[in-house]
Amino acid sequence: MLTITIDEKSVIAASAGQIDLQPLVESLDLPPSSALTKSSVVGDHGYVLSRAFQPHDAALTISLLPDGPLSSLGTDARQEALGRLLRCAVMIFAGRSRSIPVTWRAFHAGNRLTFQADRLVRSNDGGRTNAGRIAIEIGQDFGQRLFAFLLDRSGARDLSTFTRPAGLLESALAGIPAALAQEEAAPTEEGLKRSVTLDGALPVRLRGLTTDDWYKSRLTERQRQFVDHPLTNSVRLVGAAGTGKTVALVVKCVRELKKARSAGTKARFVFLTHATQSALDIENQVLGMEPDFGIEFLGSDAPELVVTTLYALANRQMRYDLDSLTPVSLDGHEGRAFQADLLNEVMESFRQGDWVVYRHACSAPFSAYMEADKSSMERRFFLWEVLNEFACVLDAEGVRSGTARREQYLTERRKAWMMSLATKEEREVVLALYDRFRAQLRELKAIGGDQMVTDFLNHLDSFRWEATRADEGFDAVFVDELHLFNRQERLVFRHLLRSPDTPPAIFMAYDAKQSPRDTFLKLPSLESKQLDFWRDAKLGKVEKIELIDVFRYTPQIAKVLSLVDESFPGQDLDEDWPAYSGISRLEDGPTPIACTLRSTVATYTITFQRAQQLQRDLGKTGRVAVLCASNELFRRYLDFKELRTSFLAVTSREEAAGVADSVRRFIFSMPEFVAGHQFDTVLLIDVNRNEVPDGPYAAAALRKFASQVYLGASRAERVLEIYASEEQGGLSSIITRAVLGGALDTVEEAALRRA
Repeated sequence: MLTITIDEKSVIAASAGQIDLQPLVESLDLPPSSALTKSSVVGDHGYVLSRAFQPHDAALTISLLPDGPLSSLGTDARQEALGRLLRCAVMIFAGRSRSIPVTWRAFHAGNRLTFQADRLVRSNDGGRTNAGRIAIEIGQDFGQRLFAFLLDRSGARDLSTFTRPAGLLESALAGIPAALAQEEAAPTEEGLKRSVTLDGALPVRLRGLTTDDWYKSRLTERQRQFVDHPLTNSVRLVGAAGTGKTVALVVKCVRELKKARSAGTKARFVFLTHATQSALDIENQVLGMEPDFGIEFLGSDAPELVVTTLYALANRQMRYDLDSLTPVSLDGHEGRAFQADLLNEVMESFRQGDWVVYRHACSAPFSAYMEADKSSMERRFFLWEVLNEFACVLDAEGVRSGTARREQYLTERRKAWMMSLATKEEREVVLALYDRFRAQLRELKAIGGDQMVTDFLNHLDSFRWEATRADEGFDAVFVDELHLFNRQERLVFRHLLRSPDTPPAIFMAYDAKQSPRDTFLKLPSLESKQLDFWRDAKLGKVEKIELIDVFRYTPQIAKVLSLVDESFPGQDLDEDWPAYSGISRLEDGPTPIACTLRSTVATYTITFQRAQQLQRDLGKTGRVAVLCASNELFRRYLDFKELRTSFLAVTSREEAAGVADSVRRFIFSMPEFVAGHQFDTVLLIDVNRNEVPDGPYAAAALRKFASQVYLGASRAERVLEIYASEEQGGLSSIITRAVLGGALDTVEEAALRRA
């Protein structure tokens, strides 16, 4: 085949995980026909067309020539490139070509655009590759037609110099009538069953349900209570992992938009997430539940529903691209690693210079961390603590040079959850590192998310926003994963509303225990005294609805989570940190196991081989994931070459979209990168005692580590296995209670080897 053409409805279905394009990934071949789509070949052209195709429908045509977007890529890069291509098409069809994620480095020129085909730092046998940039031409003939015609590796910015194959698109489009008329065999059972397995937006078995279907037959009484709540005040929806918080938010959002339409008015809502991929997942849910309304709500120059990250919203308003500034991604492993590596170099330079001035007045533990080897686990842990101080205290509270707040920071009483800084000199060291870190960002022409939010808040307090607020503001704000938003970010919500004089209609869903960072914890106010958590965000009356019914994992896994929950250090968050109350509505499953292996190498070899076999056994019926609870060991495992072809590494939330992947491979990731996704089987590895170092930072480190374990364990639907290594101190105290309480059966390494 020279091309493959996929119509708009099929593109949306594939992006939402309703059809599987894996044959296209593996061999540039057509997928089998399904209940939703018909696949056919006419001459040299292939087609995947919706069974509800209309002549005016938009379509995406992909060149399969040697220089086409997918042809020369390996399977991993092709998978990611196809995923980006489909998502780009969905955004263009909805009139939102300017909403392409900034990390894709999109460039527009006339009716053409290019974007990065995959991550610039894809690992390839220990090396790094750049797949290139996909070039798309947008035509308007016979409905909106997209032509993905080139994979450019030259880096050229003048898109007019790109030559598209003459007559190829025209020939492909001319074959659509014949493809529709072509007789076919009835869809095979295989074709009907194939679906994308790594898609956390909706369980496969529940896709295709409308918002009315969800409301009438799938939502619990408490979820319906939330959906029915009027837009007269704010509501927070609290619940453990798997209680259906996100789907309740989406159903409420869409039903309220439809209700406004029925009343002859148009409402305008914004749906905020903390990660780009989460925003795409929400859009997929909307389009999956209400395909027709969804396109209308999300499309046009003035959409009724804007689904975005707070950073993207800020970037859109502040136009950093005009100043040649590049936002730093805070989503995934590589974005966080970049900041940690940058701070590590800053810290090393400081240690070799000004550190001598402060050392004598700093505590022994603080000095030990400052002077630890730059490649050690101790230094890496310290980096995360300092970065957390930057984000959750210094950036959030506007601690800048020459301000009264900066002097206040040096002397005020610190809260129990904060990084331990025993002396004034230790805080001065942190401020010095902060100043140097920000200077490095400026030199690199980069801007962090927290700096973006600061600028955005200033904009929202300007006369310009006051004058345009009635037109550009929103009637209601929906926020998913509130536990990932810090205090500074929460201050934005109220300012986004059209009217500053009416009670804010802000609907939030969260589970504080799923946050691996301290962003949800209380911070000191500007008056150096504690304000009420919700009053501090100026949200007025905030009602609370708690969900307890769990639909994602077995009662046995729920018991493990309950006992892990009891091991969390106390956070003094009262009702915002409730005891685990989830009640599983699934059938019983096997008792989860815990096993201590002799070494890190044994952990990798045994668990990865086991995951490979478990994935083979499950076949197309389920998905297996190995989730690493250790940031440092996760990085190390990615460099191992053995068994590399047996798994798909997911190193960011963006990658977790996984448009299509072979069921022969299991997923390897960290819990926070697959938040929102569910797997039949999870092997949670490196739940090690040594992940929490002794000393003044132990309590904070234990809380963060407990969140990783809780989040990782809650990704398992039926089978959960937890591993540690003797080399790393053995099993963490986080799961001791679960072992003693009989929720985890202990298994010896020898027994696993026999299995």
